Amino acid sequence: MFGDLELSSGSTRIEKRHELEERMKNKGMKIDAFEYHLGAFDYGVPPHAGCGIGLERLIMALTGTENIRDVTFYPRDVDRLTP
Repeated sequence: MFGDLELSSGSTRIEKRHELEERMKNKGMKIDAFEYHLGAFDYGVPPHAGCGIGLERLIMALTGTENIRDVTFYPRDVDRLTP
């Protein structure tokens, strides 16, 4: 956090196939459609996590910019959806 601005986020991942399948079922997803991905779990997946930093948010915080569009190379909104 930089003041009230969130600069990064992260989470842990599921490493057990049966847990992932259960969550997918709860969301109504078709397990067969993800067999290629789920197959990796049969060989063992170690505990892992990930994080990401919002570069535009960091630049916005460092420069004191009010709107993220002012520091985004290709800003998108309802009127502009492609670069």
